[in-house]
Amino acid sequence: MLNSKQKKLIEQLSGRHGRKKSPYFLAEGVRCCLEAVRRRPEWLQAVFCDLSFRSHPAYVEFSAALAQHGMSAEELSNAAFASLAVTEHPQGILCILNKPEPEPVSLPRPFCLILDQVREPGNVGTILRTAWAVGLNTVWLTSGSADVYAPKVIRAGMGAQFALQLQVFPSLQSAVEEFHLVGGAEIWCSMPDAGCSLFAPEFTLNNSALIIGNEGDGISHPELGKAVTIPMPGQAESLNAAQAATIFLFEGVRRGILQ
Repeated sequence: MLNSKQKKLIEQLSGRHGRKKSPYFLAEGVRCCLEAVRRRPEWLQAVFCDLSFRSHPAYVEFSAALAQHGMSAEELSNAAFASLAVTEHPQGILCILNKPEPEPVSLPRPFCLILDQVREPGNVGTILRTAWAVGLNTVWLTSGSADVYAPKVIRAGMGAQFALQLQVFPSLQSAVEEFHLVGGAEIWCSMPDAGCSLFAPEFTLNNSALIIGNEGDGISHPELGKAVTIPMPGQAESLNAAQAATIFLFEGVRRGILQ
C-alpha cells in the first residue's frame, strides 16, 4: 500500500515548484525506469507499479534488474497508480529517485555542449538523448533551461539523465568562464546567418564548447564566442534547438571526433 507520505511526495514532485524544493524527482515509463535501475540504482528511493504491469513484456527483465540490487516494485491497484501517474498514458511503472549531488567540474571530452536557456522540455530531453547517443558523457546547461529532472524532460530523454553528467551554471558567462578555467579552448555559438558554416574546416569542435541558444531569443551573450551556422538553402528562418543540436553533434561523428 502507498502511504500518505509517499502519495504527498509524488504529488509534490509532479509540479515545478514542489520539485524545485525537493531532493527527489520522478521517473515514469518502462524505458526510463529501467535505465535508472541499471545505471543509477543508488539513486532509487522507491519503485511502484500497477497490477497490469505483470503482463508487460518488460516485467521479467525489470523485476530481475531490481532484484540484483535487493529491491522490488510495490504493486498498486490500477486505479491507485493512475491517480499518481504524471503521464497521459502511463506504462504502469514509476520511480522516486534522489537528485544527484553536483560533481566537480572537469573539462568535457571531446568537446563541451552548453544549452543556454533552452526552455522547451521536449527539446532539452531530446538533446540529452542525442548527446548520449553520439557518445558525449557531459552536458552543461545555464539557469533558465528546462529542469533536466522534470517528468517531461525525463520522458523525452529516455534515460539519458542516468547516463550523463549534467552541470547547471547560473549564467552563460559563468559557464564560459569555468570552461576556460578547466582548460577549454574555442567557444562556438550556433547562430543563423553566421559567416562560418559547420562544414567549414575552420569550425573545430575538439576541445571546444558549442552553445545552443534559447528557442526564441537565441544565445544570451553571443559575443562570448565565434558564430557558426547550419547552411539552410530553403526558405525556413531557423531550426528548433533540438534539430540544430542533432546536426552539430552528428557533424562531430562524421569528423571522427565522436566515435
